[in-house]
Amino acid sequence: MKKVLLLPTLLLLLGGTPAWAKKNPPRPFMLGEVVLMNGAEVPAGTYQLAMETTGSTVHVTLWKDGQVIATAPGVWAKNGVKYKEDQALLFVNSDGSKSLIEIRIAGTARSIVLVHPQVTVHYTALKH
Repeated sequence: MKKVLLLPTLLLLLGGTPAWAKKNPPRPFMLGEVVLMNGAEVPAGTYQLAMETTGSTVHVTLWKDGQVIATAPGVWAKNGVKYKEDQALLFVNSDGSKSLIEIRIAGTARSIVLVHPQVTVHYTALKH
């Protein structure tokens, strides 16, 4: 009997969102131009930004009109100064398209660095 219950329990624990993931309430997030996010083309506009955090990792989702537009994994990064407004940091690709690589959160000194296996980005922190 224990073996019968063990497999469904393991599948439940391993699949989906971890039970310990913190879901932050969605917040408006504006993109001023067309960007690529984890390979998906995202038109300019205002979206609902949802974040699920587990430790230093975060999974972000952009929603519009009840539909998922794009999702991406990322990691939290600490910064020296609180951001006054949300910001999108873009990387210009060789073909001229732009990829969303960092989401800066207003009112915090943290940002979400999106994981892009095809792009290597080096960051340096400047003290003012």
